[in-house]
Amino acid sequence: MAGFVCARRRFLAASVGWGSLASLARGSFRATARRPDRDEDWSDLRAAWLDSGAVVNLENGGVQASPRVVDEVFHREWESAQRLPALRLGRDFPAALDAVRSRLAAEVGCGPDEIALVRNTTEGVHNLLQGWRLDRGDRVLTTTQDYWRFHDGLAQRAVRDGIGVDAIRLPVPLERPADVVRLFTEAVGPRTRVVLLCHVVNLTGQILPVAAIAAALRPRGVAVIVDGAHGFGHLTDRVADLGCDAYVTSLHKWIGAPHGTGFLHLRRERIERVWPLFPSPASHRGDIRKFESLGTVASAPFLGIPPALDFWREVGPSVKLARLRWLRDRWLRPAGQLPGSAVLTRTEGEGAGALATISFPGRDVRRMADELLHREDILVRPIIHAEFSGLRVTPNLFNSAADLDRLTAALGRMLG
Repeated sequence: MAGFVCARRRFLAASVGWGSLASLARGSFRATARRPDRDEDWSDLRAAWLDSGAVVNLENGGVQASPRVVDEVFHREWESAQRLPALRLGRDFPAALDAVRSRLAAEVGCGPDEIALVRNTTEGVHNLLQGWRLDRGDRVLTTTQDYWRFHDGLAQRAVRDGIGVDAIRLPVPLERPADVVRLFTEAVGPRTRVVLLCHVVNLTGQILPVAAIAAALRPRGVAVIVDGAHGFGHLTDRVADLGCDAYVTSLHKWIGAPHGTGFLHLRRERIERVWPLFPSPASHRGDIRKFESLGTVASAPFLGIPPALDFWREVGPSVKLARLRWLRDRWLRPAGQLPGSAVLTRTEGEGAGALATISFPGRDVRRMADELLHREDILVRPIIHAEFSGLRVTPNLFNSAADLDRLTAALGRMLG
């Protein structure tokens, strides 16, 4: 029994006390001042990820690769769980999970009792859209550019429960933040109960003024749910400062945690009135962990979250964002000057981060993306929407100026 106790302590220490990034990186990462426009300042950091081979990966919007330091923890914890799964998952994992929740709460600026671990933004937001208590005739306001899965969820809710759904058509490129706030406030009606909006629009990379929208709607009693899939770990906003009622993100995007990890933040006073997708005991009605009632779930991906947060903090959120914006401008400025191109992303000020989309009217962007991949070994994302189409390019910290120059040269050949 004493042996088991010691082993359990070692497991928990390994799971929640990862130590410094430098020790995990085995000396491959040097903490130093990094200028966003100096490739040489980022050369050591690029080695923190597995090499993508011949393909230049400029599609880091949908899902991102984890740094090696995260992979090491993930693989170690996966193997540990396989040795004694009943003990690891049944006894050790809950305590380790609470430590992960506490770490995330500190980053969000809320209590651990306001954070649920979910597998992705879709799972978290659907818990809210399907579980929010709405009466027949109540309305939800969103935009035509919100994630299509959430449009499907709202359509199901409308058929099932008789709620109404309204959608704002955002300008492309986006207008000034004050104009966006006015669009939302003018669209709110007497029966509007919830507003769903993106922190960052996945189609174009536009950053929405979430804090200003939430502040304008709070006096009117309208709840604000934020799809933060492209916000947390990408932008420098602190979630608690946004003033929203709920914020959901996928940590396998801009934090670089293992695939299938995310969190749902819900204000404490809202928890009891939201039904979880999967039923939980009545005694858990006011417990945020009711959203985690999924049965057996692998522990290893969630135990990879803290080293991913360590990596992000070691680089520095503002330093990371500055580099991503510099990489964005490296390709977008020359590409926007190519004949037949139109930039769909407003980048002035705080208008966008790493993601940006460029349109080529009259051209099939699916075919363009296919040609870039198979002829040029460059991966980008074709965006097809009812209102526009284009190529979305999303660099990451492992990309260099040469990668972006390669893209603009390839686009020039295609359009020439």
